[in-house]
Amino acid sequence: MIPILLPVHAGCAIISISLFIWRGLAMWFRRPLTHRFLRRTLPDSVDTLFLATGIIMAFVSGISPLALDWLAAKIVGLLAYIVLGAVALKYGRNMRLKRISFIAALCVFAYVLAVAHSKDVTPFI
Repeated sequence: MIPILLPVHAGCAIISISLFIWRGLAMWFRRPLTHRFLRRTLPDSVDTLFLATGIIMAFVSGISPLALDWLAAKIVGLLAYIVLGAVALKYGRNMRLKRISFIAALCVFAYVLAVAHSKDVTPFI
């Protein structure tokens, strides 16, 4: 089951970050997306599948999410990414805060990706 779920999970990661970058650039250039499907439905659906495949892989593997340091780091990074993304795309009070949050969210996503690839909490060292 893992050989099927892992490519789906990785594909969802690529689609998710692509949609986030697209929405972030629309925010950056003050060109809001007006089509609800592209703004909310598609990203939420992809992110739900992304999260579900990760949870199912951990369950099938018998891994407790907090038992492994690298997996716990991915979860903390995911939470940080969600908060920063929400500030960047919706809750930021001004454009400067939205832009800083957008860049920070991209950096956190890069960290989570590096942790997932290396299975090490400090992948850049």
